Amino acid sequence: MGYSFTNTAASTAAVNNRFVTSVNMANGTYTVANASPTWSGGCMVTATITGIGGNDTPGTLTIVGTGVNGQPLTAVLTLVAGGAATSSNACRTITSLTQAGWAIVSTNDTIVVGCAAGNVACGSAGTLGGVLVNNTVGAAVTIADATRTIITIPASQAAGTFYEFGAAGVDFGGRLVVSTTSTNDITVFHTSTSPASYSL
Repeated sequence: MGYSFTNTAASTAAVNNRFVTSVNMANGTYTVANASPTWSGGCMVTATITGIGGNDTPGTLTIVGTGVNGQPLTAVLTLVAGGAATSSNACRTITSLTQAGWAIVSTNDTIVVGCAAGNVACGSAGTLGGVLVNNTVGAAVTIADATRTIITIPASQAAGTFYEFGAAGVDFGGRLVVSTTSTNDITVFHTSTSPASYSL
C-alpha cells in the first residue's frame, strides 16, 4: 500500500470558538461560523459551556460533517455542565451542530464550539512513512498518535530535511496528529484513514 500525505502550514493551536462563537444555549441547530479547521487535516471538536446564574442541563450536541477520510460523519457529543467536552471522532468539515436535551436553570448558559489543538492527519491506526520539513522550523513540531509522541522536530531544523522511517515505516495507533504553535510547513507521509466500517 502506498502513502498519502498531509501538509501542515499553519499553527495548530486550539481555537475554542472556530465553529460556533459564544451564543446562548438552546435546543436546536447553531449557525456554523466556519466549516473546517484552519489547517488542512481534521480536528477533534470541543464544546465549552459557561454557566450563567447556575449550570443548565446541557444535554448533547450532534455533529454532522465529514471525517478525515472524507466520508460522511455523524457523532453525538455529551456536553458537560459548566465545562468542556471533546469529541472522540476527528472531523474534516462541519455541516451542522444541533443541541438536544438542554434545560434551563434561570438564565441561558453560553456555549462555544471549536477545535482541539493538533492537525489530525489520519483518523485511524496506520503507518507513518516519513516527514518532510518544507521551511526552517520556527517552533518545535510534535507528531504523535493517540497515546505517544513518535517524533519531535526541533525549532530551527533546516528546510529540506527529510525523516525517513524505512520500508516498513512506523506504526501508529488511533490517529496521527501534527502539533505546532508556529506557521511551520511540514508534510507527513502516511497511510490513509481507514473507513469506520466496510461493506461486504
